[in-house]
Formats: sequence, structure tokens, C-alpha cells
Amino acid sequence: MNWRWKALLQLALSSVPGGEWLNYIFQTYITKSLPESEAGFVAKVGYARQHIDAIQRYHGRSLDDVTFYEFGAGWDMIIPLAFYGFGVERQILIDIRHLSRPKLINDAIEKYTAWAPYEFLRKPDKRLMAPFDFAATLKQYYGIDYRAPCDPRRTGLESGSIDCITSTSTLEHIPLEDIKALLLECHRILRDEGLMSCIIDYLDHYSYFDKKISAYNYLQYSDATWALFNPALHYQNRLRHRDYLDLFYAAGFEIVEEARYGGTERDLEVIGRLSLDQRFRTYSLQDLAVGSALIVARKSHAATHRQQ
Repeated sequence: MNWRWKALLQLALSSVPGGEWLNYIFQTYITKSLPESEAGFVAKVGYARQHIDAIQRYHGRSLDDVTFYEFGAGWDMIIPLAFYGFGVERQILIDIRHLSRPKLINDAIEKYTAWAPYEFLRKPDKRLMAPFDFAATLKQYYGIDYRAPCDPRRTGLESGSIDCITSTSTLEHIPLEDIKALLLECHRILRDEGLMSCIIDYLDHYSYFDKKISAYNYLQYSDATWALFNPALHYQNRLRHRDYLDLFYAAGFEIVEEARYGGTERDLEVIGRLSLDQRFRTYSLQDLAVGSALIVARKSHAATHRQQ
């Protein structure tokens, strides 16, 4: 399917009641991108391992003695289930829309039961009996408190109640002004010694299924034109890595680690052949070519002191 047709379809689904459910049906039975493929499953477990490794580098407490919080839990909870496997006992997950599907979570559990790419302290093996004890089973067996719909800008959580915050391929789908409010909320609920670990995907997500366009395709369009292809169910803010660093600093965080991926010579050549929109001409090619990143942050000591 051409990416423009995909955008129009997502625009239609975003405009009708029950669009999230119809999108789930479309991805399950038409594109068959759900449930997650084995390769996708392995990749997501790898992201979970990245988060855990980063947290253990900078956070001294044992995983069974901390409270995790993740915004943007998504369809299948592969990453929270991996956290459980690595030893995390308490997790609060939120989605702005109720996206989780017991069928997809059970598929993830079956994949963990049959095979997992890492050594786990334990494997998720308790299936959900949908829809009757969906939330109760998650909380009882996996320590997962799933809350949706819930606004990540106003979580209702107590200040300083969270030890570790994670986000995986979510921030790129949130508008700029909402990210500002979301990061301020994360700063509020995070303990002073807490840690935040975010994985961000900077590539044009339409390129994942339309191989005729590059991963930097969307850098060619003005904001006005891009709005025609940027529906709520497939929103992409097109912010670049340096923009996120500025947002974290502005919210009162300091960056303790950042890892950038992509930006090969071939990537630079691809971007060099594009007719970039004016919005992106102030960035260097190296900035634009960053494909994804891990950002690990904690509260700035200066910001914490000001609040006190």
C-alpha cells in the first residue's frame, strides 16, 4: 500500500467513533501486522533490556524494590512483561486511549513461554481470561497496574512516588506542547533519586511498510502539508534529537546518558538528495540522520534545589 493511501485510511479511522477498534481490526486481519512477529517481539524485548541496563547503571536499588511507570503501554505489553521477567515487581502503565488487547497480551505470553532471547528470573506464563479478569490478572500475577484512558500530562499519581520512568517509541507520536506538559508531570512524580529512560524513533513510520520511500521522507514537507498525512492514530511530530534534549532540559532534567543510532554515510546521502522543508534546514545533516536514540535522564540538582 502506498504511504499516502495509508495516511488517508488512518485519517478516516481517526475521524469516526470506535476508530481505535477499527484500526486494530485492520492491522490484525488486513495488514496482519498484529500480533507482533517473532522479529518484532525480539526487538521489543531488546528495548526492555536496554531500559533495564541503563537503569541499573545509574540507579542503585534492586529491581524488586522499585516502582516503574510507563506511558504509552500499547497493544501487547511485551516490554512490561519483559520487565516482570527481569525482576520488576511493581509497574504502573497508562495509555491515553484503551489500546491493550488481551488476545495480543496472551500471544506475547505464549512467545515468552515458548522462547525468550534473554535469561529471565522468571517467565510470564499466566494467560489472561479476557475480558473478565483482564486487569486483575495483570496486577495479581505480574504487578502491572494498567490505567486507561489516562492522560500522561495529569496522571493523578503522588509527587515523588515513582522510581523509574520508561517510554519506548512513544514520544515521537505526541505533539510538542503535550510533550512539554508530559515531561513536567514526569518530573513531578519522579523521586529525587529516580531515573527516566526513553527510546525514541525519529524515522518516518510510513517507510516501514512502503519500501518505495526513504526513512527520512517526511522531512520534505511543510507543517501545513504534513498535517494532511498526520492523523491522530498515526501522528508523528517530526522532532529531532536535539529538540528532545532541549525539552528534557527545559522540564528540569539533566541527561546522564544518550546513545544515538543511525546516521551512516548512506543515510547522509539519502538526506542530501531530499528537498528539505524550510523547517529542517537549520539542522545539520548529522542531526537529521539520527534514526533513533536512548535518552537517560534524572532530575537536575539545580532544578530540585529551586523547587525546595
